[in-house]
Amino acid sequence: MNNSQTISYQKRFTADKIDDHIWLGDIDSSKNHEALDALNITHILTVLDFDPKCSQEDRRIRKHVHAYDMHTVDLIGEFESCYQFIDEAVRNNQNVLIHCHAGMSRSATIACAYLMKKYNLSYDMALEQLRTKRPCVYPNPGFAKQLHLYHTMNYSYNPDQSQYKPTSSLDHVSSIENNFDDIIPMTKTNTYSIEYKCKLCRHILFTDSDLVTHIIGKGRFDIQSRSSAYKAKQNAESNDKHYCQQELFTIQPTWLIDIYDKETNDGDIVCPNTKCQAKLGRYSLVGEKCTCAKWVNPAFHFHRSKIDECPVGKNDEIEKLLLKRTSPV
Repeated sequence: MNNSQTISYQKRFTADKIDDHIWLGDIDSSKNHEALDALNITHILTVLDFDPKCSQEDRRIRKHVHAYDMHTVDLIGEFESCYQFIDEAVRNNQNVLIHCHAGMSRSATIACAYLMKKYNLSYDMALEQLRTKRPCVYPNPGFAKQLHLYHTMNYSYNPDQSQYKPTSSLDHVSSIENNFDDIIPMTKTNTYSIEYKCKLCRHILFTDSDLVTHIIGKGRFDIQSRSSAYKAKQNAESNDKHYCQQELFTIQPTWLIDIYDKETNDGDIVCPNTKCQAKLGRYSLVGEKCTCAKWVNPAFHFHRSKIDECPVGKNDEIEKLLLKRTSPV
């Protein structure tokens, strides 16, 4: 294959070279077989919550880490096996692609852990180095804590050491950056001022302390340019930190906890009142695009037209009248 063909494929390739023999990208980059062949990428490390589909003709060496992009996911236990997979390929002068869905959080966390161990870097140093090559990367807050912990443990995680268990040890790490276009849970407290209720039956669904917000997107995941690395970098480099007010996204409602027992990654959200069952929105564990074009992952999305926003302690008389309406049977 001549040099002009290689350059052409590289222009369409939605991954970025982050180190010798190593690329970091999104799911589209893993499907660009022309570019993978042109760049002689023989190893693919996938970090997704579903099994990637491969053709029978595929001869690439693969490793799959099953993980959701959620701050509660324990990814630190996968760091060592991923490092060994990447390192073996690099030592044999073979090329590796690390990818997840967007190439921003899960795969970026694995790439960051690799750079930390290889070059003896802190999390902040490795992240800065990674962003010089792929500015859109942003490990979610839980992964950031695990990377901080990984550094304090001298890049060697032993789950049998009780003092280093993620469920307890991660709590002491408080340094989390908020400089990029991330999804930010509102501060969770026992107090709240607004209740969000089903418009049909008045059942309380969540409060303002359950909301998550995000910075307005700039088209990283629009239909025409979903795989545009250029727009991803534009979005990440933006200094406009205006928070989206268009849609309602929340943390996972406690009454929706059983969705993780299902085979599917997405579905409808219906009112938990068994006498109502009104369709209130949708959930997607792999994420959903807000109308502002920002990708929210995971997404628990409620339609404003189906929800009433009710300040606590106000309009009590109106609420009593609403409850007197004919309720669904």
